[in-house]
Amino acid sequence: MARKNKRLQENIQKKTAEKRKQEDALLQDGGFQDVGELSAVIEPEHEGAAPSRKRRHTSWEDEEQVYELKPRKIQNNEENMVEGLPIKINGMVARNMVERQIRKKNATKQGDDVTNESTSEEEEEEETINGAETKADVDAEENNEEEPDTEETIVALKEEIADLVEKIMENAEENTSALTRLCKMADSKNPNTCKFSMLSLVTVFRSIIPGYRIRPLSDTEKKEKVSKEVASLRTFEQNLVINYKHYIGLLTKLSKVPNNDDPLKVSLGVLAMQATNHLASNVSHFNFRGDVINILVRRVCKPNLNADPAAIPTIRTIETLFNDDDEGAISLEILRTMSKVVKVRNFNVEESVLNMILSLDILHDYDPNSKAEEEEATRATRLKKKDRVHLSKKQKKARKEMRDIEDEMQKAELVVSAEMREKNQAEILKIVLTMYLNILKSGNNRLVGSVLEGLSKFGNMASFDLLGDFLEVMKEIISDTDLDNLSPTEIRKFLLCIVSAFSLTSNNQHMKINMDLSTFVNALYTLLPCLAFDADIELSHKSLRLADPLNDEYIKPSVNVSTTAELLLKALDHTFFRSKSGTTERATAFTKRIYMCIEHTPEKTSVALLKFVDKLMNRYPEIGGLYSTEDRIGNGKFNMETDVLTRSNAGAATLWENVLLSKHYCPAVVKGVTSLSTRSKEFSN
Repeated sequence: MARKNKRLQENIQKKTAEKRKQEDALLQDGGFQDVGELSAVIEPEHEGAAPSRKRRHTSWEDEEQVYELKPRKIQNNEENMVEGLPIKINGMVARNMVERQIRKKNATKQGDDVTNESTSEEEEEEETINGAETKADVDAEENNEEEPDTEETIVALKEEIADLVEKIMENAEENTSALTRLCKMADSKNPNTCKFSMLSLVTVFRSIIPGYRIRPLSDTEKKEKVSKEVASLRTFEQNLVINYKHYIGLLTKLSKVPNNDDPLKVSLGVLAMQATNHLASNVSHFNFRGDVINILVRRVCKPNLNADPAAIPTIRTIETLFNDDDEGAISLEILRTMSKVVKVRNFNVEESVLNMILSLDILHDYDPNSKAEEEEATRATRLKKKDRVHLSKKQKKARKEMRDIEDEMQKAELVVSAEMREKNQAEILKIVLTMYLNILKSGNNRLVGSVLEGLSKFGNMASFDLLGDFLEVMKEIISDTDLDNLSPTEIRKFLLCIVSAFSLTSNNQHMKINMDLSTFVNALYTLLPCLAFDADIELSHKSLRLADPLNDEYIKPSVNVSTTAELLLKALDHTFFRSKSGTTERATAFTKRIYMCIEHTPEKTSVALLKFVDKLMNRYPEIGGLYSTEDRIGNGKFNMETDVLTRSNAGAATLWENVLLSKHYCPAVVKGVTSLSTRSKEFSN
């Protein structure tokens, strides 16, 4: 046996020496350039060694020596393997090694939400193995991004997304990995994967987002020990906020695509805006609301919204947010963003963007002077020192503690205090009026009508500091207008300017001052004949009408709030009944010119003007003398052509139009004219 082993050792040494000689020869020839030659040299030796292994299979030493001649194979590194449940193969139990999936934890870097230190490493590994996506899935997704989608792949993609959505809907806390997977698919370069995943996430987030805003935990809260249920909830909230932030970032990137870009990217941008509109309407209370509002505002603040199919839905979404906002926080955030964007774009935006401000519901009950009145009332009702009830230090301390408890309970119940609401209202009004003033000073003629519409609604809330600036700018607008050639749009802007000026000064009763508005009164007197020949005086943008065959371009008014006739009546009412601008001379001159207009205005406007004259006669009975055709003592004659009210000499005029209007085709007009003529005799007597 010893001889046999010695002989075997000599054979092995001999073969090893021959192999070394062959390798040295290869190195001298230029290195291992041809792997085939080396394998050809080695293969015969393996074939020759096989018979010897068969002959010496009974000896353990022989098998050990033959094993040394076999080529080595690199085994899998068990450091990256995790042992799973054993499996049974051919009746024998075998080990089951599963490749470990290393998950990147961005949550610890972001620090935005809650982490639970009590979670064990075994639970993390189990969650990673069972829930995370496998490497094969990632490789398959990357390959699909390069290959064109077929009908089968699209169906498979939809089924996969449906499965992920179903898992999340069933139990969102235990299937956060499915949410992460869906968010990664939405960021795919494949357009179909991106589109389907992005739209499905809208429904998912609307369903799983809680009714409160998730705040980051303090250091004390992170260190304290919590129950398993609380830890699970915190982990879910952390993953929810991270994935939602990633999703909002994706929507921001897609929504910034220009309208003249690649059609595929443009369509994805429209879908991204559709998703943003749904989120803004349903989860505006949740985190990253500022980012969502930024997407909406920047999308609509463009010079040409007609080329953007997502513009109108986005505008409606913002108007809905304005209408439904009772606290004022959302409206304030939108207006702050809008003010910055409009200023950066040098006011090069559409009218419809500013018209959204008219949907503000938070300002409908705001009175900027109420706070001063309340302070005066509080000061008046404050008890004198001798009338106060004496309280000890202990009682004062107890009362203070009770007030603190009430404040804490109010915050805990999420009740918005009246002071906070008034603070938001004051800030909103300041932003709106400042933006309006900057637009008027910039000389942007496209936005003047929209600004004046807003001032006619919110102008009466303006402070004294802004009042003078607004009036000066409006006087410049009136002085720069050519009254000889006024289009219907320019007539409306001119009339809006007058109404806005009176609206701004309508709170003079609080300011204890009188404003000189003669410029606007004279402008209204000059504008009356132009209004009489406006064919659309009773029509708004919503009115049904035939298109003008000579004009292909239809210009709608700034806002469908009031018709031109309604604005005229509002301006007349401001002049004589809501301000101190009315005098007997002005009432007489306006009555004569109003009767001249009634000859040409439609019947509804004519009836409304006759009712105004009736109201005016009650306040200024002297105008009843205009109805008399008998000889009266007068100084000079009436100047019908002048547009200067003081030079018209209206006291010498006669309402001869009353005779023509008594033959009017409308019975209501005839009835009104006859009634006024009868009443004038009573005043003259």
